[in-house]
Amino acid sequence: MGRTNYQRGYEIERRIVHELTERGFLVLRSAGSHSKVDVLGISRRRILAVQSKRTKRFSMAAYRKEIADIQATIKEHNIDEVIDFEFWVWVDRQGFRKWKVTATDVTEVA
Repeated sequence: MGRTNYQRGYEIERRIVHELTERGFLVLRSAGSHSKVDVLGISRRRILAVQSKRTKRFSMAAYRKEIADIQATIKEHNIDEVIDFEFWVWVDRQGFRKWKVTATDVTEVA
């Protein structure tokens, strides 16, 4: 039997937890929450909220609604200056693509 979507998502979230931990963040994972934040990283200088997705073939158009929802949350709670939001997509056989999401902009990051 193949892996479920939950298992695939869990694997990606664990990769994010590992990467952020390696970068010195205290990391919290929101298991199975279906919220706008899958992983939260906290350091002395930064709070980073990450929403993650996984795909076989990447298309930014497929994620417009999720990004718009994140932007709406940032605007609604006026937290653009307090929390950095990033959207990470794991593309099979390629790795992560990452974007910084603000209330008004989306910028790909390295």
